[in-house]
Amino acid sequence: MIRKAVPEDMDIVYKLISELEECEFPESEFKQIYDEILNSRQHCVFLYEKNSKVMGLLHLRLENQLHHCGRTAEIIELIIEESHRSEGIGRSLINAAFKYAVKQNCKIIEVTSNRKRTAAHRFYQKNDMELTHFKFTTDTDKFSLYNLGFDMPLQYHSNL
Repeated sequence: MIRKAVPEDMDIVYKLISELEECEFPESEFKQIYDEILNSRQHCVFLYEKNSKVMGLLHLRLENQLHHCGRTAEIIELIIEESHRSEGIGRSLINAAFKYAVKQNCKIIEVTSNRKRTAAHRFYQKNDMELTHFKFTTDTDKFSLYNLGFDMPLQYHSNL
């Protein structure tokens, strides 16, 4: 069964996201973000549950984007417990996300996946998604506004 996450699911969501990212985040910060997501109309966290056990999750974000001139749905996280992969759970979650996005009048559904997750890439392609973009990232810990030539906070800079 697929259902929307609730606050009481925080521990299993934390466990699954830790598995996805191969690390553990500070729980208090994670809980704060989790609560914000659950209370946002722009986010939906779907859980796959069987016999009262959560086995997977999909986090979907909805937003209007100028470059699509409409509403977009982005799969932010998708993780299935390792012991339950290849059981159709991911397919069920992605189908639920597709249906939800259509009901929310989204024009496009996007996902970004780390280059090292080649099995995930195959999964998305098998589920009607195409590789069309590159994504570039940088860690903001490398920079500070002052190192970039700003002598005051961004919100007060006259050219920004």
